[in-house]
Amino acid sequence: MIYICGDSFGVSDPAYGPGWMDQIGATTNFCQVSASNLLIAQQVDRAIAAGADRIIVLFTSSTRSEKVENGQTIPFSWHTATATTTPFSANQLRILQEYFAEFHDLGLAIYTNQCIIQHTLGCLHKSGADYTWDQGGFEHASMGGRLCFEEYNSTRSDLCLWDYAHTRQYRPYYHITDAQVHRDIATYYRERFQ
Repeated sequence: MIYICGDSFGVSDPAYGPGWMDQIGATTNFCQVSASNLLIAQQVDRAIAAGADRIIVLFTSSTRSEKVENGQTIPFSWHTATATTTPFSANQLRILQEYFAEFHDLGLAIYTNQCIIQHTLGCLHKSGADYTWDQGGFEHASMGGRLCFEEYNSTRSDLCLWDYAHTRQYRPYYHITDAQVHRDIATYYRERFQ
């Protein structure tokens, strides 16, 4: 069984037909819309604790965070937070926007996320699982970023799903709209784990 950890790029959306994650065979899918790299690290911990022998990890950008409400962790992207993309009231959204405008430093967020991803890759390496990972949105080239974590290149996926994104044309979390691309991604991951 393949475990999938990540953000919305790994979330199934039946309204648009089978995605790559639905086509690769038996999986346990921990992906979550708007998941931060911290939440993705927790997904990886769950997969390792479950004894996963094959894991796909899709990392995300540094513009994600999370809040806890009624014991539930709710992820969100502060960069694109609006009343329709977050579970916040208008007042909460105003406070959030003021907080990030006043106190948040993107450079520190990038460094924090780099540390989280580095730790997660180290845990994957130590686990002995067969894994592959996609730097995904972690400072994607479209945002002026560069490839990181070169010491883990032997396990890096040849695909970066963010390269296939069709922005937010359909839903805020349905990014890859081409059915053939979904089939190609599924084929890539099936063959990767054969």
